[in-house]
Amino acid sequence: MERRSKPGRVRERRTSYFAARLPEETREGLERYARLHRISASAAAAHLLEEGLRAARFPGIDFRWEPSGRRAHVTGTGLAAWEMHMLWVAHGRDAARVLAAYPHLTASQVLAGAAYIEAYPEEGPPGGAPAFAQTVRV
Repeated sequence: MERRSKPGRVRERRTSYFAARLPEETREGLERYARLHRISASAAAAHLLEEGLRAARFPGIDFRWEPSGRRAHVTGTGLAAWEMHMLWVAHGRDAARVLAAYPHLTASQVLAGAAYIEAYPEEGPPGGAPAFAQTVRV
């Protein structure tokens, strides 16, 4: 995953060499994944390892493919992490207020999405909040 310093601008990430012994089935699965996504096995391993570390750091976050690419989502919901974060902010950063408005969610889901985007703000929607998600006051 690359970090974006400004919308549309990718910041270079430093890399270092790391060798690992993998079970043969894991290596074959990694190579299949790399071929499917037309990237090198090394890039696939780095990408999947980064996602695994983030998922371990933020329980309740998983990663899914969307038309715009791979995105963090809140497990058990149809919401991307940035969408949950927008609900969190719109309700004054108060989980109880979010839960009152969306009783089908759990506090852990709300907090997982909020915490993830607080840690990785560059993973919010490209170009800021979409027009349908902006509040207009009259």
